[in-house]
Amino acid sequence: MRKRVMLVDDHPAMLMALKSMLQDQMLFEIVGQAQNGEECLRSIKEVNPNMVILDLDMPKTDGFDVIRRIGLMHPDVRILVVSSLDESVYGGRVRSLGAHGFVNKTAAATIILAACTAISQGYTFFTHGRNGNTSLSDNDKLALISDRELQVMKYLGKGSSNQQISDLLHISNKTVATYKTRVFDKLGINNIADLILFCRLNHIIEN
Repeated sequence: MRKRVMLVDDHPAMLMALKSMLQDQMLFEIVGQAQNGEECLRSIKEVNPNMVILDLDMPKTDGFDVIRRIGLMHPDVRILVVSSLDESVYGGRVRSLGAHGFVNKTAAATIILAACTAISQGYTFFTHGRNGNTSLSDNDKLALISDRELQVMKYLGKGSSNQQISDLLHISNKTVATYKTRVFDKLGINNIADLILFCRLNHIIEN
């Protein structure tokens, strides 16, 4: 069953971008949108979301108060903050108020989607500043990796090239590159050496 998601942001372009991103995923259904905190709090009971994705800096009622009030009135609703504000300044506050994750608006789409997936499955997802490196445990990161991504990850960890993986899995070189990028984003790494180390430490490949 798809997770019911409500989007809250005072920028229509951001609402449209999030909606487009999530509608392409089979895991999510957009059930409501709001452009300020008051509108969110009025609508949330009616649309009954599993998860709210919201900005912090909004007119009328700001995101901080919305998080607090959702936590009091709808404690089962999961909350992801997607904001241009700096998490190193505001992350601890939103976590203490009851948010389950924080992603900067400048993060890659794969990071935002990973955060949505993690939070919808009961995990938390907080990043460090603007670079998209997650503070998830290795086990939590692995939970975000799809079966196909894990196959590609294993071959990369063993030193296979994109072309070799393409031949082995009967997929295009471009598709391999896409899976590789997704894996790097979800693990918070940026080179093969780090991937190999991650695979060895977590016994995904033999040492």
